[in-house]
Amino acid sequence: MMFKIEIQLEPKRKSLYEEAIRRLRSIYVSDDANTAPDARIVGPENAISNQGVPCLVDQPERIVSHTLASLIKSDSHIMPAHALRFSSRVKPIDEALRAGKLGKPGLMRLHYWATEGVSLKQAMFGPIDLARWFFQDEPSMRQWVETKHSLLCHLQFPSDGMALMNVSNPFEGEVAYESVQLIGATGAAYGDDHHNTHLHFRKNSISARIQHNNIMHGLMGLVSEFVDGILNDRDWNVTLKDTLRIHELLEELVDG
Repeated sequence: MMFKIEIQLEPKRKSLYEEAIRRLRSIYVSDDANTAPDARIVGPENAISNQGVPCLVDQPERIVSHTLASLIKSDSHIMPAHALRFSSRVKPIDEALRAGKLGKPGLMRLHYWATEGVSLKQAMFGPIDLARWFFQDEPSMRQWVETKHSLLCHLQFPSDGMALMNVSNPFEGEVAYESVQLIGATGAAYGDDHHNTHLHFRKNSISARIQHNNIMHGLMGLVSEFVDGILNDRDWNVTLKDTLRIHELLEELVDG
């Protein structure tokens, strides 16, 4: 029996998820209003109205704080789409770390070139989530430097590990570009978009050209985790409490 997902997103985001789901094959998108879906993929603005059916909430960095608090209190069956965890650049690093190939994590460094006009605060959501996920702890010290087009964040963890993260948004192009490294006690791993991507340097700007498959692989992993958690009645590897904690850190660092 095929697993049915209804997608309630704006057209551009919906088309990306539809393609990812088609590639998974065992899942299909339900557009039949008379048939109840097994789950939904919704935007942050529709999370509250979809309680009662398992939901994957796209772009959780855009969930406003009071909505997030209400969702947690309601004990809704919601998985926030922390997409960077499932990125094709990040997945091999995480697998090496969990397999013990890197030893104790010591330094994470991440550079993220967002597209022009993107909120720097929202762009830092994924990097902070990744740092907490790699180090499996809360930061004990936080430092933050902000300029017009850049944010630099330093997180120190109780294990003496640290994360250095920079996001910038002055560049042209429709797709973001990222580079991430993790150095451990016995090994290191590096992932970026250079394998399938070119950065185009111009006189006044840089634009990224990222292969479409990179985006698809990340969404496929995200949807697979969502559906597998439902079918096997298990917890997902990310929760709304993770989302809330990142929002709290961002408010403390940027707005505080």
